[in-house]
Amino acid sequence: ARGVPGRLVVVDPNAPPLVVEPPAVVSPPTTVTVEEAPTEAPPPPPTPQAEIEQRLAEAQQQMDSRRITAPASGNALRSYQRVLELDPDNAAARAGIDRIAAYYREIAEKSLRQGRPDESLAYIGRGLRATPQNQDLINLRRQARLLQQQREQAQQEEVRRRQAEQELAERQYQEQLGQQQPPPSSPQPWWQQPPNHDNSSGFNQR
Repeated sequence: ARGVPGRLVVVDPNAPPLVVEPPAVVSPPTTVTVEEAPTEAPPPPPTPQAEIEQRLAEAQQQMDSRRITAPASGNALRSYQRVLELDPDNAAARAGIDRIAAYYREIAEKSLRQGRPDESLAYIGRGLRATPQNQDLINLRRQARLLQQQREQAQQEEVRRRQAEQELAERQYQEQLGQQQPPPSSPQPWWQQPPNHDNSSGFNQR
């Protein structure tokens, strides 16, 4: 027997030893972390050099397909100008713009030789869009405008000449009509007129 203050406890010698288990430790709930799938990063913007090469390739294709200054959505002139915005000293772009100006100058000269100044001026305008200070195109525009004025004056003179011819023909026609009709005779006095034997009025003139 073991003495406990204030209480008598009897211990059985044949009983198994008392095992005192420690209190169970409750572990906190585990949380499962779901890793998010990595999002694809947007492709990096093209470098200026990459865009320059792309624009030059597009410009060559546009030149081959005669999309030189039109349509506005995509033409060779705009592609070359974009290259110069990225690289003002780009030799390929400058050479391409010079080719555009030379192309329009050539066909403008051909139209002018064939006597079509209006058509020539349209081509010159496109060439000046590529190279506004191109002196050859400026001189050619002056020649085309002079020929255009001469043609307009010639057309006006031709209109006046035709009007004059029509007026002259009308006068001649009226004169011929006047010559064919005898002049009206003046009436004779009543005492010179022949007697009227038809006394239908019944008046006795005797």
